[in-house]
Amino acid sequence: MSTPAVSAASAASDTPAVPIAPALIAVTGATGRIGGAVATLLHERGASLRLLLRDPSRTPRWARDAPSVEVAVAQYDDGEAARTALAGVDVLLMVSASESADRLLQHRTFIDAAAAAG
Repeated sequence: MSTPAVSAASAASDTPAVPIAPALIAVTGATGRIGGAVATLLHERGASLRLLLRDPSRTPRWARDAPSVEVAVAQYDDGEAARTALAGVDVLLMVSASESADRLLQHRTFIDAAAAAG
């Protein structure tokens, strides 16, 4: 059985692709520039994704009807919602939140929730 592959290098590069093991990958910031680019690339390579969004109405178009994409609602400062959203996730890409006075506390809350989710 072949596995989808992901490469950080461009398609024109000679860098070999890194295979993705069957896993559920959660991505935060999927409506932003960095998280969105990573989520799109992973989706194009066949990864199973769970996009963690603050506002589900902003789900990227490509993800709305994709069978391999789930959407969960969570914010960095809501530990309970984050634990629920991260349950069953194998890999997490957490893209840093925008600047705010309580960003460090938000990140700590989210990381604690990720650890609690397993």
